[in-house]
Amino acid sequence: MVPLASHFRYAVSMVVIIFVLLKQTCSAKHHPSCPSSSCGKIRNISYPFRLKGDPGGCGLQRYELECLNNVTVLTLSAGKYHVQEIDYKRYQFRVTDSGVVEDTPCYFPRYFLFKRNLSDSSDVYTNINIAFLNCSNPVTDDPRYVRVDTAPCNSGGGGYVYAVQQYHEFDLRLSDIKVGCRLKVVTLTNVTENLKASYADVRKSLSHGFLLSWLFPVVCREQCGKGVECYLNETTEQVQCVPHHFCTYLGHLPTKCGLLPRINVYIRSKFAFPSLFLLSYAL
Repeated sequence: MVPLASHFRYAVSMVVIIFVLLKQTCSAKHHPSCPSSSCGKIRNISYPFRLKGDPGGCGLQRYELECLNNVTVLTLSAGKYHVQEIDYKRYQFRVTDSGVVEDTPCYFPRYFLFKRNLSDSSDVYTNINIAFLNCSNPVTDDPRYVRVDTAPCNSGGGGYVYAVQQYHEFDLRLSDIKVGCRLKVVTLTNVTENLKASYADVRKSLSHGFLLSWLFPVVCREQCGKGVECYLNETTEQVQCVPHHFCTYLGHLPTKCGLLPRINVYIRSKFAFPSLFLLSYAL
């Protein structure tokens, strides 16, 4: 007969386990009450964003926004980007290089920005690189090289300036740069399939900006657990967790990485394999 004390310890252990897992899984759903923030055309700034000067605990530091001259600005890799819109339903937001917005009619980006420059490359949402190069000779054998009209920019030095869009998922390759060309600046832009785009198309794309997402670095971690991938179901508009090796324990793969499967794995590791308790899967 199992002593009553053992049942009590088991019950206490279960309560502690459920409390800890609930706190880890659902903490992001119960953020502290924060005042509504706004700046310019961006209204209702809320988690994971915060406006500079908001109380501590409101939003994440990596998504802190500034209100400069009534314009909402985000700092990315030491560069300043105008926030054009925030879509909380799709967990994405659109930004534009401040140079493109403020230095018209030149439309040159001010800041170098590769995907690898971002603190979390999963922030990037279906974007490609666009590079600006200064060439000593005209380039006529590559349709990706779009001639830039530099006359409005009053930029001296001569030569020819081209915008080159990258149609692969990696950063600019040396093989993409023609002899006699040097790199001026690289930024991100929306994906386009138009290899024969005019500079008007390039300007339009730069003005529109590019999309970033907090789905993978924030929502997946908070709703599914550390290291667990997720995606947004376009039909239900709900976040779906994807089974991953981080959810695997001794060959057991839950159908989804939610709270109950994680409790099940934890209990099995705790009571079926007590000697391996410290080797429980990472949360």
